Amino acid sequence: TTAPAATTAPAATTAPAATTAPAAQPCTSGTLTVWAWQQPDDAFRATIPSFNQLYPNVKVTVVTVPWDQIHTKLETAIEAGSGAPDVSSVEGYFTPQFWGPGVMDLTQLIAPYLKDIAQAKLTEDTNNGKIWAVPWDMPPALLLYRTDLFQAAGITEIPATWDEFVNVDGPKLTQGTNRHLLAIDPTTGPNFYWYRPLLDQIGSGIFDKNGNVTLGDAKSIQVAQFLADAINKQKIALTGVQYFEGPSWWSALKDNGVAAVMGASWMIGMMKQQVPEQAGEWRVAPLPVFNTGDPTVSYMGGSSVIIPAQTKNPGCAWDFVQNALLTVQGNLLIYKSQDIWPSYLPALKDSTFDQPDPYFGGQKIFQMFAQAAPNVAPYYYSKNSAQAETIVNDQLFKILSGTEDATTGIDAARDALKALP
Repeated sequence: TTAPAATTAPAATTAPAATTAPAAQPCTSGTLTVWAWQQPDDAFRATIPSFNQLYPNVKVTVVTVPWDQIHTKLETAIEAGSGAPDVSSVEGYFTPQFWGPGVMDLTQLIAPYLKDIAQAKLTEDTNNGKIWAVPWDMPPALLLYRTDLFQAAGITEIPATWDEFVNVDGPKLTQGTNRHLLAIDPTTGPNFYWYRPLLDQIGSGIFDKNGNVTLGDAKSIQVAQFLADAINKQKIALTGVQYFEGPSWWSALKDNGVAAVMGASWMIGMMKQQVPEQAGEWRVAPLPVFNTGDPTVSYMGGSSVIIPAQTKNPGCAWDFVQNALLTVQGNLLIYKSQDIWPSYLPALKDSTFDQPDPYFGGQKIFQMFAQAAPNVAPYYYSKNSAQAETIVNDQLFKILSGTEDATTGIDAARDALKALP
């Protein structure tokens, strides 16, 4: 799912002790309330009929809570000990806010499924050997590009490295035109859309698996410099657009102003809706890499699902989540409804993901994304990941705008993160 600009993280809480879900508790009847922001809410609704075939005496109500409100509302209810839903979606980098007190420990229940879940996604929901949420969407990111614009510039294939892509292909494609190779906007989620995915690809990150700050290593500075140079030195990146979040971005695409996108799977449905006239012109390719051996895929965004401990119907809450996210049928219903990409790997083997896509010139693009998903490198979050989104975005704005050098900016972000409690 898409992720709007980061908000300030909810305050730390003193919630009740964590509860282990009772594996043997049967689901017979009752009600369930499910919270989700727009898109996951309709995805959940798409699975209710299949759930009710199994549990006809359980009434499920899905409540839409805006993305910029849901995490604070959820944490407030958990801290208060009442008012939380039975099930809720949680944005990836917010999941550490819900490790532990007031949330069900799902370790035993999810154990039979571990081999079937993309490992990169599972790391988001695991802390000290315990699993606090069910992984949902893990959107792989590959390169989407306008084959007609590349061919017109004499570029017949995507190069293996970012260096060649930006320094060789960039000038060929942009020289003497109003066209840009990429769009990298300092004001619209540069950490979410560019920096964090590239850190994952190059084998770096903001935190390690123990929650320690690792930002500030040579690779994290290299990636920041790469983005800044694409804008200010090579001048092949478009700025001043609300990247995938507003009309200025879609206008740029419509005007043929951007030739390539580091694109997550969830972006594809948006492009088809907003620029249908470009059907047949787009293609998908592996990502260029910084270093030989780096993965040619990353991932962007995604969510997980928690069960607050205060639920009065834990057996049915688990069965609802299990039916939606840990079955092929549930994930296909979600995908066909909302294009939300599963982290449950058996679903990706379905023939649904093996169809040619006319928008991409008949490429079997979803097969490409499906094959890439298991190869995404793990990316680690911490309890300060929500604050990190704001801190890193603030420094990236300065770096990408050319008012601060990459080393100074990333070091400042590192120091701010290390100062957090």
